[in-house]
Amino acid sequence: MDRSVVVNRWNRDYPPRLTIKPGDTIAFEMRDSSDGQVQPDMSAEDFEKIDKMRIHALTGPVCIEGAEPGDRLVLDILEYQHEGWGWSGLVDGLGLLAEDFSGPFLQTWRFENDVTKSMPGLTIPLRPFCGIIGVQPAEVGEFRTRPPGVFGGNLDVRHLVAGSRLHLPVQIPGAGLCAGDAHAAQGDGEVCLNGMEAPMTVRMKVNLVKDSPLPGPYLECPGELEPREFAEHGYHVFIESDADPREASKRVVRRAIDYLVKRLGLSREQAYVTCSVVIRLKISQLVNAPTMTISGYFPEAVFDERSEVLP
Repeated sequence: MDRSVVVNRWNRDYPPRLTIKPGDTIAFEMRDSSDGQVQPDMSAEDFEKIDKMRIHALTGPVCIEGAEPGDRLVLDILEYQHEGWGWSGLVDGLGLLAEDFSGPFLQTWRFENDVTKSMPGLTIPLRPFCGIIGVQPAEVGEFRTRPPGVFGGNLDVRHLVAGSRLHLPVQIPGAGLCAGDAHAAQGDGEVCLNGMEAPMTVRMKVNLVKDSPLPGPYLECPGELEPREFAEHGYHVFIESDADPREASKRVVRRAIDYLVKRLGLSREQAYVTCSVVIRLKISQLVNAPTMTISGYFPEAVFDERSEVLP
């Protein structure tokens, strides 16, 4: 299905662009999350002027014959094809460290097959996935695409890669499947607001399981959760504890930013968007109430030269 027509909201009353049968394979051509407003050679000043109300651009809806509430869609994600470039940006008031940074800032990424070398001193592997895959929600009305929900949507789960299988609970007759917000790479947390936003095509096989209630999205993902080279070279792990996990996460990311600035001489803005597409934020413990621990894993393998630089 081409991207000549997109939707920028969830709305159960949108008419389907296409009707398919269970077992069919479909290709979604997706604009980038800005709805095609961001271009490869755009300036930060022009980036600041884009219409934020057009985020996100979704391809769909697709009606699946016979789908009813109480059924589940099973989506086998077969393949992603990027178009050679992507972007990440900073916007005033948004992102984990909104109080530390003021926009505009725009980072353009150029892709070389399955890596990008657009950030000085780093070679970042690409792991394409859809930030948004969802069905139309049960509620009547029109809703912004930023909040995810039981219907799927803006999950930003970076393991929605080719080879994975996503289960979604059908909310309305026909399901109304949509996809968009493709990322060429993303860290856990997507801390600056963006992953590597990119126009892309995804192919998936759509199956339907009748009378199979599901309380929320469920993912079967391939066995290797990380590129193999990450394990070979290890990680830099920044650890913070706080009663508020968001505050702990902020301190983790600030320390990772400081490390990238010190080691590579990046600007703080460059380091922040790099964290957004690389760092893996993890919950290390919740049991020592009220204090929780967040760890941020940054892989040594992405650095072009090995170094003994310590934070």
